[in-house]
Amino acid sequence: MTKTLEEQEKFIELRARGLSFDRIAEELEVSKPVLLKWSGELSDRIKEAQFFELENLLNQYKLMRIER
Repeated sequence: MTKTLEEQEKFIELRARGLSFDRIAEELEVSKPVLLKWSGELSDRIKEAQFFELENLLNQYKLMRIER
């Protein structure tokens, strides 16, 4: 996988977790305009990752409630 593809995968993961463009730009050392471009190009994948992130959180919450 090329560096750009790896960066895009990490970008999708970080956006799904709710990080800001500024924070992601700092972490990935990629300019904010590039991130904004990726956001448009990868929006479907970001939404899918957000869904799975939310689903994971809900499952963790459900397990915590069951343990009580």
